[in-house]
Amino acid sequence: MQFKVPMDLFRSALAATKTHTVTSKDDEIGRSIDLSILEQGEVLCTASDGLTIGIARVPIDRDDWLGELGRFSLTPEIASNVISMFAPGKADIEVWLEISVSFTTEQRPGEKDITVATINFRRLGQLFGGDSLRVTTPVQIRKDIDAIWQRVSLSARRESMKLPPTKFDLKRLGAFKSAQTTYGEQLAVASAVPSGGSLLVICGAYFIGFMYAEPVDVDNASSKQYQASKKHWAAELPARMTTVS
Repeated sequence: MQFKVPMDLFRSALAATKTHTVTSKDDEIGRSIDLSILEQGEVLCTASDGLTIGIARVPIDRDDWLGELGRFSLTPEIASNVISMFAPGKADIEVWLEISVSFTTEQRPGEKDITVATINFRRLGQLFGGDSLRVTTPVQIRKDIDAIWQRVSLSARRESMKLPPTKFDLKRLGAFKSAQTTYGEQLAVASAVPSGGSLLVICGAYFIGFMYAEPVDVDNASSKQYQASKKHWAAELPARMTTVS
């Protein structure tokens, strides 16, 4: 499997999604970035820690693409190495990254065989041959990848997106900071489900995310506290009244 992608968009995709992986090294699937080659000629980079989802798309150069479909994965460490090694130079305008992936089966006595991917990254367009990086890593296949895509897709298809009072942990929202930094665009946030709570997060044309959150329930103590706080601040803060004629 071999294809070419814009180097800047690929680096941005890795930077924007790797912050959505889990931190525990015991969860090999949760701490991986899934890279899937789609029929429309794009690489879809997906990561999720169970509370947030980050999905970024990268267009493939169709002129040098054989149309092969497939999936492989990267650890956050490999993603960081790619981002660091293939930083654009001051004179770079349009630089492509060639990615080649081959697979082998590794037998482990007493354990289930695993699929290992050997991935070659090569920077194109340099006079004396581009920088290159070769890594070997087990392929971590997320069995829930279709469910992740469907959840975000259904949220994006919603026409009405009114955002009711919502509770969330700021650490979750912080996972999307990298998307804004790397793509240089502000985040657009909307309710992801009709009942409120979870949020859809979009950054420009190349990144979409999902964050699990909770609506303020009108029947519990949290709602009463929220309403009391809201009422307090409404009375506490000065507001200049304007006479409407």
